[in-house]
Amino acid sequence: FFTCHLVRPTTMSDENQKENVEQRDVVAHLHKTGTLSNANFPKDAEGRVYHLGVKRGEVANRILSVGDPKRAQTISNLLDNPQTCFVRASNRGFVIYTGTYHNVPLSIIATGMGFPMMDFVVRETRAIVDGPMVMMRLGTCGALKESITLGTVLIASKGAVLVTRDPDAFGSEDSTVLPYRFSRPIGADQGLSDELAKKLQSAGVMTADVMNATADTFYASQGRKDDNFGDRNDSLISNLMGQYPDIGCLEMESFHLLDMARCSRGTISATACAIAIAQRTTNAFLDNDNIRRLEKLAGEAALATLAEHPLSSTMQTDECVWNEMVKH
Repeated sequence: FFTCHLVRPTTMSDENQKENVEQRDVVAHLHKTGTLSNANFPKDAEGRVYHLGVKRGEVANRILSVGDPKRAQTISNLLDNPQTCFVRASNRGFVIYTGTYHNVPLSIIATGMGFPMMDFVVRETRAIVDGPMVMMRLGTCGALKESITLGTVLIASKGAVLVTRDPDAFGSEDSTVLPYRFSRPIGADQGLSDELAKKLQSAGVMTADVMNATADTFYASQGRKDDNFGDRNDSLISNLMGQYPDIGCLEMESFHLLDMARCSRGTISATACAIAIAQRTTNAFLDNDNIRRLEKLAGEAALATLAEHPLSSTMQTDECVWNEMVKH
């Protein structure tokens, strides 16, 4: 998404012109870290972490993680003064927006796809943020139950499980090795989940409290069929639902956010939600206009929930980029 394409002005729609300008704006904020030191936890001389490219004072204690950089940009327009918020794009595909929402410092991070990317976000922000943190994921997912209407925001209030593919089961005649493994569930912050649900419902958004299933791949580990590969996943979804009937969706990030919060020695509270844009039982997809509409509504509810969530302390140093944004 960092590449700008030249398009003839006579054939470019107003919407495409706007997106091209926004794309160039992100490119203008693209930076690489300097020379790194400490191979255990790399930072450059300014203290910028390796993959996100940010340092102390550039990320707030309250963080909203989204996968799509366009979604992050859309939600950043809901900040108090979006034209003056801090923006940094790393050469590793992350984009960070930091500003205020109702005068509360808050960061929005375009995380990309998969739990390795979520690991970078949680660990590297934790390394440069002082005090307790609250994090939320707003993503998209495929609904696993026919009763779930497309456009419903599925909140992981019942926790999440991880689905992983075991390579030892492939190319082996050992039938005792199962091709896919389902973890035990990890819980989300219940108060955070409940408050998010209230705000979404107040905005007229359909919600459902579910258990989330996070997979290590988009295709094989989510039960998608691909005749080019022997994935042995025909019964994956039925086995998953049989073991965990409360599961409502499959996606690729939420479990790891909750797992990292659990392992954070009590310093991070977290929950996750995802817009059901695909119905796995019928193969139906939500249209783009409704996806964009729901991204804004859900984004507003997520920002409000994060801003109102109580924290015992937050970063307050001279280097914080939001110092001039906060009205006293």
